Parts: sequence; structure tokens; C-alpha cells
Amino acid sequence: MQREITEEKNIFDQNGKLCTAGWSRQPYFIYDKSLSKNRLSLNERDSYLIEGDGAAIYLSIAEKGINSEVTAVIIDLNTGEQDFRTLKRYMSLGKLGMPSTSKNGDVTFTDTRVGMNFSNTALNRYIRCEFVDFYKEKTLYINLELKEHINESFNVLIPTKDKPKNFYLKRYLPSMSASGVVRCGGAEYNFRHTDSYAYLDWQRYSLSEKCCYHALYSNTEINGRQFALCLAGGVGDTSMGSENCFFLDGEIHKFASVKAVGKEERPDLDWNFTAGSSAMELKFKPSIKNGKLLCVNTGGKTIVFGELFGYIKQLNTERLILDGVKAHMEFAII
Repeated sequence: MQREITEEKNIFDQNGKLCTAGWSRQPYFIYDKSLSKNRLSLNERDSYLIEGDGAAIYLSIAEKGINSEVTAVIIDLNTGEQDFRTLKRYMSLGKLGMPSTSKNGDVTFTDTRVGMNFSNTALNRYIRCEFVDFYKEKTLYINLELKEHINESFNVLIPTKDKPKNFYLKRYLPSMSASGVVRCGGAEYNFRHTDSYAYLDWQRYSLSEKCCYHALYSNTEINGRQFALCLAGGVGDTSMGSENCFFLDGEIHKFASVKAVGKEERPDLDWNFTAGSSAMELKFKPSIKNGKLLCVNTGGKTIVFGELFGYIKQLNTERLILDGVKAHMEFAII
């Protein structure tokens, strides 16, 4: 049974064991990594996806054990043009100082080719990046302001089935908007708060075995209403908290379980998602522009852009029809 957490809780006890599990509408999980007994194998990632002005931008800064990496992806959704790059730094040994909370704190990755910064103030979030020789000798420049527009976010803490000191912690904060400019080579994209969409995917985890992780995200408007979706699986014991939910006008609606059918090795094929007794039936169809599949593979992650078709209907919501709603899928071994 899914368990909703309604107050702040530490995720570790004094022995470094996981002492709670479930999901929440606010970032109630207190992540004190000094208590973890797996500090050299912790994986910590802050990722943003921003859409606007006909482009999708994916940015990620991560520490993976004793190494770190930065990833940038830009896709022109009208032409299908795709630019992407991941740079790794070996033996960084936690020097990025990833924040222990998604509510505040900055993170910066710098080397001779790239400077990327995610900052979070009391009012807004900011993304700044300059990436020299980013892709085919292009320079990537980003200067964006992000605004939060809803009070709820989806937070989940999932234990593993084998070891009590392993865990998966996530915050999904959708329905943000972006303002600013992105330049890549000779192309320029201007983002405005009135017609752009952004989300934060904040992950902290330690797993003893590799997991085949998949996630479906949507973050947009349907008939003038704010809509966001997160359907994900492949990690841990989700009996008390899974990553399956949707937002409507800023309010979370939870799925207890979701069945996903597709082939991770074939990003060009459709995926189908169902839940409950006719609670949801969705089909994700990958997009092709000018003969190009809108798909990139970088930093050990495959990202496929496409559209959703179908419906969602829960007891406390009206039937929501999705007809060509923008979405994307992510696949990774974590």
C-alpha cells in the first residue's frame, strides 16, 4: 500500500540504515549524507529539462561515486537537429558538493571547456552555462531564469529489497517556466515565461546492483490547465512509494501501480502504460522530424522525445484526454 509522508523525516538512522519509505507532496525527506555508510558509492544528480521556442534543453550535473560529470542536450523540435555532450571528471571525490536538499543550494561544474551552474535563491532558480567546443565545434551558451508556479512537488523514498543501507530518493518539481536565451552555434532560442515549460529531476541514491530504469515525463498544458506526468520504474521495493503520479492544476494525483510495456533497446517503438481498473491508458509515440528520430544517447542515458495519446481517469478527477501531448522517455542503467 502506498504510504504518504506528511511531516519531515530523516531518511537514515544513526547506523546509516533507511528508517522510512513512502512518498510526499512536499520535500519532507531529510537527506543527511554524513550518516550514510555508502558515501563513496552515492549517486547524486540534479537535472533540468526546459522546452520553449521550438527547442528542448536537457542539462545535468552529477556525482557518481568518486567521479563526476556534466551533460547538455539541445534538440530543435522543428528540424530534428540534435547537439549533445557529456564530459566526465575522474577521481573528483565529492568536490562538487552536491546540495543535500532540492529547496536551496548551488551546484557548479567547471573545467577548461565548460562552466555550468545551477543556483537556487529564495525567489527563483537560475541556470548559466558556457560550453566551448560543445558539439561539432559549436559553443553552447545558456542564461535562464526559472520560476516555480505550484506549491506541490512529487517526492519519493524507495528502499531496496536486499540491503537496508541502500535507497533511492527523488524529487520531481514540474510546472516551472523559463525566461532567457540559449545559443548554440548560429542558432538562438528565446524563452519566455508565458510559453515555456521546465522541471527539476533531483535524484540521490545508492544501489548495490545495476537497475534498468525507465521514466516517462510530460510537463505542459492541456486546454489551458497545468499538466505534468511522471511514470517511472525499475528501482527497489515500490510497495510503499512508487514514482507514478500526475499533476493537474498543481495538485498531485497518485497511481498505486502502473504497467509499462515496451522495449528499452528499441527507442523507435511505442510504449504503452496502463493503471488500475481503467484509471489510465496511454501510448507514447516517438517523434520523427525530417527523417530523424528525436532521440539522443549521452552520459549513459537515452532520451526519446515524442507524444502521448490516451486518457487518465481517477475517482476524484474528470476524464482527461491526451491527444498529441508533448512528452519524453528516459532510459538508463543506474
